Amino acid sequence: MSSSVLRSLSPGLVLVVLGACGGAQRPPTTSPAASSGEQEVAAPADPSPNVLRDRRAEPGVRAPAKPLAIGKAAAVRCGALERPRADGEPSELLGGRLRVRPPPGAKVPPPLPDAPALEEESRVVVDAESKKHGKMSLAIVARETFQLDPDLYEPEADAPTKPASLDVEAPKFLKATFQSEAPLEVVPVEIGADPGRVRAYAARPSRPIAPPGKDTALVLALLLAQEDGALESVGFYVRGESVRNATGGDLVGCTRLAERIASTLTPGPRRLERGAGPRKVADVPPMGELALTVPADYVAVPAGNGARVYKLRPISLYAGSISVSVAEGAAAELPEGADATAAGTLLGRPTEWRGKSSPKGGFFFASEPLDAPDGTKKASVLVKATRQAKALDEMRKVAETLTLVKPGS
Repeated sequence: MSSSVLRSLSPGLVLVVLGACGGAQRPPTTSPAASSGEQEVAAPADPSPNVLRDRRAEPGVRAPAKPLAIGKAAAVRCGALERPRADGEPSELLGGRLRVRPPPGAKVPPPLPDAPALEEESRVVVDAESKKHGKMSLAIVARETFQLDPDLYEPEADAPTKPASLDVEAPKFLKATFQSEAPLEVVPVEIGADPGRVRAYAARPSRPIAPPGKDTALVLALLLAQEDGALESVGFYVRGESVRNATGGDLVGCTRLAERIASTLTPGPRRLERGAGPRKVADVPPMGELALTVPADYVAVPAGNGARVYKLRPISLYAGSISVSVAEGAAAELPEGADATAAGTLLGRPTEWRGKSSPKGGFFFASEPLDAPDGTKKASVLVKATRQAKALDEMRKVAETLTLVKPGS
């Protein structure tokens, strides 16, 4: 893993990024429902609804949680990095979905031009230096997975697969998502105190170590299940020359430090907007704003000059996303591999969707001018499904609800 991991930190499994324009981090938005337009647009039917069924307290579903912070206080040694202070100021993660109390001196790094929005991925970095250990950095990286706790939600009857309990699925997710030179040992843990206690799964490298020739190592990874069923991941990484040269158990003390920091994680005030109805996806001044009308469990996050809309699904059934972008002049480029067309609509006008479809999903792309017939400002939409053609058709129908809501409508 390269040193850029402390800037972008995108291990293993990468959620599909579909926006036509790169999305720099920006102040978080709540994706408010768009104002009512001149014509109400009905949300398409949902052929793959998530079914609420709370099995979390049923016997045999969840194993007892184990302590997150283990080892004695003397084992917490990670270069010159300090432990979090009890009176330390908390930092927000994922635009307020989570809060954490990092060590003193923590900062939010400036966004990269192509970085995801804060609601999708956020980072906190702490630097420390001493003569004995040199400079060492610790990064905390949180991601919204756009997946749901299978102990709280189950898929429709004809889903391609039915997830097992979170006790079974969480280790598979963590091992697939977080790259580690050492095997990951995954155990269920609980963070915080009632009533805000959070079920989580901790993945610890048996002996944290950087890949050959690299200066960055994973020391702890978590998958958290919030009370609303949404799942977030949080990774803890250290970087420095002492990390590059570490052998054996040299970095175990950094895992002990990460555990103490992770123990301060709490749910934040922001909730995902999941109800059926309109979602604002782009400002188009002075014309108004673009909005989609979605079924339940579609979540919008900013992305470049538009938004990316994800459908929440139980873990292991990630469905895909809809990306909307607005640009002056030429439309966004059609992705490679398009060999199919489908007649449809966009912005209330007939259009031709181009893409690729298979039993396991595919993609469709369309673009239309906002100020037809002679305008140069275009809205481009890319729909991608990762598992089922049914999901691709479903999300394309959602994309076809795209509407320009005029000021004062």
